[in-house]
Amino acid sequence: MRKIIALLTVFFLLVACAKESELTIYNDTGHSVTVIFNDTIHQLFSNDPPAVEIFYLNSFILFGETINVPIIIERQIYLKPKKFTIEMKPNKDKSYHVEFDRAGLQINNVSIYPIGVVQLRKESDEEWSENVIEEILYPETLGQVFSISPDFIHIKITDIYDTEYQEELIELNTGETTTYIFTG
Repeated sequence: MRKIIALLTVFFLLVACAKESELTIYNDTGHSVTVIFNDTIHQLFSNDPPAVEIFYLNSFILFGETINVPIIIERQIYLKPKKFTIEMKPNKDKSYHVEFDRAGLQINNVSIYPIGVVQLRKESDEEWSENVIEEILYPETLGQVFSISPDFIHIKITDIYDTEYQEELIELNTGETTTYIFTG
């Protein structure tokens, strides 16, 4: 009889029970952000409550079930696209805060020279980036806003005639667009 009671006790101790785990995604950007997780698309507006998904994971005495939840944060001007996973465990809530990590740069060409190449450089780098504009920026035009890392502090412009203009310092701020005025 004691063996049966001991076996039943061990059996009940090893039986899994489902524990609730909550994954919460907050939008700390002040803008609309699209986040995909657990195969659900969440459009998070600036003043909306966070997106929440609840997982029921089995919990055993010695170990617990874990799952990796894929998360995709879609690109926008001030946000680099991200794909990553968050590991969820039984009875462990997790949260993630979406924050801006990019700056916007716009080139205003007030010169008489068409711009063919715009290159950027970080303070710690000696080499220039590749061309960041896709099309020629003609005189008296305002280029499109493009998304870049705010770590860049130098800009160098080359016109379509391969004339390089003196590099200049630029100040880029995360979550803001800086307009650089090229005078030639």
